[in-house]
Amino acid sequence: MQLKTRLRPSSFLSWFRRLTRKEKLFVFLCFLQVISQCSLRLFSVSLPFSGWLDLLFVVLAFVLGVVYLRRIIRRLLWRLRNRLIVTYILIGVVPIVLILSMLAISGHLLLGQVAAYLVTTELRRHNDMVRDTAYSLGWNVVDHLKTDSGETAARAYLEGIQDRLPNFQAVIKTNSGILVVPPDAGFKEFPPWSQPGFQGVLCSGLEYALAAHVQTGRGDHRAEVFAYEPADAQWLASLLPGMALVKFQRYSTSGLPEELGKRGLPLSFHPVHMLHPVVGEGLNLALPSAGAWWDFAVRWGTPVEVWLADGQRHSRSVGIRIESRPSLIIKQLFASLGDLAGTLKWILVVIGGLFLVVEIASLVFGVSLTRSITRAVADLYDATQKVKAGDFSRRVPIRSTDQLSELALSFNTMTENIQRLIIESKEKERLQSELEIAREVQTQLFPKKLPQLKTLELRGLCNPARVVSGDYYDCVPIDAAHTALALGDISGKGISAALLMASIQSSLRAQLSFRPEDTRAGGTVTGLSTAKLVAMLNRQLYESTTSEKFASFFYGIYDEGKCRLHYTNAGHLPPIFIRDGKATRLDISGLVIGAFPDVSYEEHSIDLRRGDLLVAFTDGITEPENEYGEEFGDRRLTELLLLNAHKPLEELIAVVTTAVNEWQSSPEPMDDMTLLLARRI
Repeated sequence: MQLKTRLRPSSFLSWFRRLTRKEKLFVFLCFLQVISQCSLRLFSVSLPFSGWLDLLFVVLAFVLGVVYLRRIIRRLLWRLRNRLIVTYILIGVVPIVLILSMLAISGHLLLGQVAAYLVTTELRRHNDMVRDTAYSLGWNVVDHLKTDSGETAARAYLEGIQDRLPNFQAVIKTNSGILVVPPDAGFKEFPPWSQPGFQGVLCSGLEYALAAHVQTGRGDHRAEVFAYEPADAQWLASLLPGMALVKFQRYSTSGLPEELGKRGLPLSFHPVHMLHPVVGEGLNLALPSAGAWWDFAVRWGTPVEVWLADGQRHSRSVGIRIESRPSLIIKQLFASLGDLAGTLKWILVVIGGLFLVVEIASLVFGVSLTRSITRAVADLYDATQKVKAGDFSRRVPIRSTDQLSELALSFNTMTENIQRLIIESKEKERLQSELEIAREVQTQLFPKKLPQLKTLELRGLCNPARVVSGDYYDCVPIDAAHTALALGDISGKGISAALLMASIQSSLRAQLSFRPEDTRAGGTVTGLSTAKLVAMLNRQLYESTTSEKFASFFYGIYDEGKCRLHYTNAGHLPPIFIRDGKATRLDISGLVIGAFPDVSYEEHSIDLRRGDLLVAFTDGITEPENEYGEEFGDRRLTELLLLNAHKPLEELIAVVTTAVNEWQSSPEPMDDMTLLLARRI
């Protein structure tokens, strides 16, 4: 427990240090807010600058909320599946929600306006009925003016229309006077502003009526009728029975004239026919219950043009409030179809069901596609993590035959190739190390130091095309007066050629170690003759190698006492001999060694004078091609040697190799380049 207590402050401090400046400031403001609220609630004391503190707290909370929201969104959208879900929501769900919302709003507006249209149409129809009834009443009174004042005829007519207009009331003016029917009617005289031809909604305070002023007859047989029917709550409820609740609605009393807002008409309607102060209050008026979840109440309103007590027309402060349901309005609209309305309903249900099935199928198909995409990407991600860790044996499962499966197949092929390349690279490293060992061994086979003769200067060079070389040159002292010179070019390159070169070198040195006297016409020469030694090498090489392995070989013995070179050229390029600025080529004495078992070779000799230069070389000097496919050739080599024959042998070798490297188009040599130079001093 003590350890935990000790660790908590340090943990809090480490957490606090990791916060940004804004977060640290927010933590400090939270602390001040706690102090401020405690001070206010416990001691009813408000801290100074508490208003600025609250403002800063709200602003900083909003800023940090935006920052954290971005972090959360970034973290949630890191996975491809979440990104696709959000994409589908933005592309598919949001437009559908907007379209449905637009359809709902448009449907509400349309249904409300349809209900308003039906109500206003019914109002105009009832107003026209009041006007037509006034005309009939007027003509009826005019027809009875000859016998009486017409009051009896008017009352009889009113009794006849009780079933159609039970609340109908009228004021009739004739030459005989004014008649009021029924006697307890609200109006006792004509409104002073009313003129024949008037028709509309009459308003006085909270009371409304449908009124009309007509004139019938001529002269003494003339009558004016001001007729009206009170539009109370019960009458409005019967306007569209079973379909909508209708009531007059006053928008604002502040914008109404004094007569409408405070006083009523000079003569109010009869108490029996007056509207209730709050329209509809006390009446059990309610819409039928909803037929489905979508059958919500539609509330709408429309302004109505009313006439005030002083005859002014007012159309913006009074309206009709309508409440209905979509099912009731649609039923009214399709009432003319009769039995076909049910058929149309089922057709719409079937179409809606098909749309729902298509939507569900699309949802299932979309989820399936999303899962296939995200699963393939997840497989690729897991595989790349394994590859990142160095495991190239991981393969991505192929689950489909689409582009993602092709991508997975390409990934598997890539990892297989990389795994194979790693194995090959390791094998190459092993071979490279072995080649390096072979190169070191071969380097030991070449002469480390050429013999220092009194009358002959020797220099040699071998530049392998690869790690090891198939060319061979050697200078071996036989005795105090004789030195062997050898230059060979083994067929092929690489390890096999290098091994064959080592075999020739060992055979040559073995033969030179056995030196029987060889007597010829010119005297006694220590060691084998060049022709016999080359023949022996040919036999040994033929017996120890396959038929396709052979070598061109130049072998000579320099007699320092006589300054004479004895040589045999077994199929090798003829060395160039330069004397007094002229170049000649030495003879070829026979075929290459190792190709045939029994081959005879000839021995030639040449006396060397002071300044004579002998250059033996392999085809790696003359056969390199430039970018046009033209070889360096013997002629260019001869011209180059003649031009630089006076230079030291080291410099002459550098001149030749530089010229050959500049000539060839490939950055790496195509063949081994070997030179052996001898100059008489």
